[in-house]
Formats: sequence, structure tokens, C-alpha cells
Amino acid sequence: MIKLENVSLAFGLSNISCYIPQGKLIGIMGANGAGKSTLLKSIAGILPLTSGEIWLGNCKLSDMSAKQKSERLAYFAQNTHIHWDLSVYDVIALGLTIPTKDEAEKVRSVSEQFSISHLLEKPFQQLSGGEKARVQLARCCIKQAPLLLADEPIASLDPYYQIDMMEQLKSLTPQRTCIVAIHHLDLAYRFCDEIILLEKGKILANGATQAVLNAENLARAFGVKVKMDQAKREIFAIEKMT
Repeated sequence: MIKLENVSLAFGLSNISCYIPQGKLIGIMGANGAGKSTLLKSIAGILPLTSGEIWLGNCKLSDMSAKQKSERLAYFAQNTHIHWDLSVYDVIALGLTIPTKDEAEKVRSVSEQFSISHLLEKPFQQLSGGEKARVQLARCCIKQAPLLLADEPIASLDPYYQIDMMEQLKSLTPQRTCIVAIHHLDLAYRFCDEIILLEKGKILANGATQAVLNAENLARAFGVKVKMDQAKREIFAIEKMT
């Protein structure tokens, strides 16, 4: 379990307190500038806190070494461009912080998990956007950290791979906890177990997805009105409020 206690940053978060359960797919949502990426980077230990504390299990994030953080979490950044001429195999292997004698077996195993074994010898730069996303997810998962943080991983993907990526993230639970910053209301409503909804750096609501993503909260957070089918887990007919 992850616990945030009065987490604040000078540029984006104000007194954030919540519990994040283990083995769930958690969505962080909010309008542009609400603090989604900032919160995710804070949990990853990338951004230092102005005040407050983040706990990963029984350990304070601020007390953990870089090695300990690497063992506990993986971070899937918004910008995952690879500027070198690497094969898919090489990109996946980058996820191993320390090369090991069983590297080839680990790459093979994780590539099978994400159905990209046939791509291993291909140059990464020649892949489609959706294929690159799967490869980068495999890179994050190869070390089998119990926590995966993904910063808007579907923002640049076409609809097919948006759904595919959410399916892949969902499949990692309950063995892992996945926290994803996401803009897509319909996909968050469909796939996420819980939502942390932010408004101007503060928590507007958090908890079970269908309870948080209700008409009132969506109107306040995004200025939109929607129709939803709770039984089918669908949000549709999204319109700007006048």
C-alpha cells in the first residue's frame, strides 16, 4: 500500500493525503495543470517534496536509496524516445539496472508476456507507435518491480492501441500496483479500479472509479457533462457545459 501524507510541492500540489491500495489499477485524472504528472513524479521520487511524506509500504520514500527505489518501482515517462540505433531486444534490456547472466531469458519471458517476441531483432525506430509503447512497457516490467507508474502512456496512441495499452496495464494487476495519469474519461471509467481526481493541485475526490467519476465531479473538474452506463462501465456523449 502507498500512503501520501500532506504532500505539497511549491509548483503544483497542496496537502495531498490519500491511500493507494495494492494490486489495483489507479487512474490520476484532472484538467490540464491539475497536477497529474507532478503527483506521479512525486510518487516516483523524481520531484522532491516541499512538505509531507510518501510511504511505500513501511518505508519512507525520502529515506530510500536510488537502488531501493529502482527495486520497488518502475516509471513509464511521457517522453520515451530512444535516440540511439537500438534493437527492440536492447531497449527492453535497458530496463535491467544491472546486467545479469540470465538477461536473455528475462527479455524472452517479458517479450512473450506482451506478445512482442517477433519484434526482438527489429530496430526500435522502425516500429509503429503502438508497438513502441508495448516495448517500453516491457522495458519497465522486466525487473518485476511491484509498482508501475505510467505518465499518460496512451496520449499519443491511436484508439486501437489506447485500448490495448489499458488492457496490458490492467493485466499486470493484482500482482502489481499500476498508477496511470490519464485524460481519457471513457477508458479510465472502463479500466481503472480507483481514481484520484485532482483540481488545481488538490484532491477533489478519490476512491472507487464509478463513485468518483460522477456527473457532479466531472462538471467541476473538466467543465463537461456526460452520459454514463454503470452496468457497462461506459461514459459517452461528452459535451462542454455552457
